[in-house]
Amino acid sequence: METLTAFITAHPKALILLGIAIAIRLWVNRRRFYRRGWGGLQHYSSYGKALFTTVFERVLMILATLLILAAILLFLTGH
Repeated sequence: METLTAFITAHPKALILLGIAIAIRLWVNRRRFYRRGWGGLQHYSSYGKALFTTVFERVLMILATLLILAAILLFLTGH
């Protein structure tokens, strides 16, 4: 238990970034899951919504990946 407490107090920024990244990835994947129909394809009401949603979610997933890499970098450098 002491090691976990020491880790949390030594790397709070890395843990915050990691938590935000995981939350973003879970939110996007949950939205994708609930859009799926019987055939396993995502269903949209219009082409514009499909295009906007796809681009928006792709940007969020890239952002989450960058946050994870930043958290790893912060952890390794000890900041």
